Amino acid sequence: MPHAGSPADECALRHLAMLQVCDSVFPVGAFALSNGMETFVQRDLLRSSADFEQYLKDYVEVAAYREIGQMVIAGKMAAGRDPDDAGFVNGLAELDALCVALQSAREIREGQNRMCMRMIKLVDQMEAQPLQPVDSRRGHGVDRGEASKRGGAARPRTIPHVDRYKRLVDSGTCFGMHSIVMGLYAADKATSLRDAAVTYCYSLLSALTVCAVKAVPISQYAGQVALSRAFPEIVAAVDLALTLTPDDLGVSGAYIDIAAMQHETLYSRLYMS
Repeated sequence: MPHAGSPADECALRHLAMLQVCDSVFPVGAFALSNGMETFVQRDLLRSSADFEQYLKDYVEVAAYREIGQMVIAGKMAAGRDPDDAGFVNGLAELDALCVALQSAREIREGQNRMCMRMIKLVDQMEAQPLQPVDSRRGHGVDRGEASKRGGAARPRTIPHVDRYKRLVDSGTCFGMHSIVMGLYAADKATSLRDAAVTYCYSLLSALTVCAVKAVPISQYAGQVALSRAFPEIVAAVDLALTLTPDDLGVSGAYIDIAAMQHETLYSRLYMS
């Protein structure tokens, strides 16, 4: 059995950190977004479990050039880099601008930003000494000086690249994209970017499965079967994303953007996008 503080323990803790931010109960709002899938439902293009199974496979293939590619490129950019290095900061700002420009659907773009800001806030709260500690009794923050007195000596931050991104967003240099902050968090926490990207991709499809159960509708059983059958496509999409450069992003997926735009004017909606 590994003893406390062993490399095996550290690896397990890092894996758990990634699982937590990708979990369905992590409150960033991912499950309020259908990413345009509801449009396909209302257009009678997505009506059965077989339709949904094919939709998942098509979606994850496109995701390599969208969310997964963005996440992986951000993670590779941050790996082993000083978060204050000028080259990293400039590269991150350029990636953020590119990813924002590629989100042509307003609701998807705004949803990505909301999830990004919520995640930044939540992972900050999970640090030993948050930058913006929350006093749950009063419902608002306390200043850092007060927090330092309560917590004693300052403990090192474990999410330096996420912290750097937050400063860039706060200054207006960056917009803030959930896929990018996921990549930076993986660079800070995960033992393997590939494993982290597989977990993130799974979380995207899991969220769509929840949407399909309500919107198509299909049974919970059928949804999980479809999700499991998409596992090979998840791995393939991540491996493809690991080979991409920023110039490759956005080369596929126009139909998702169009569906997301049409979603904005649907007569009735279950989801925010």
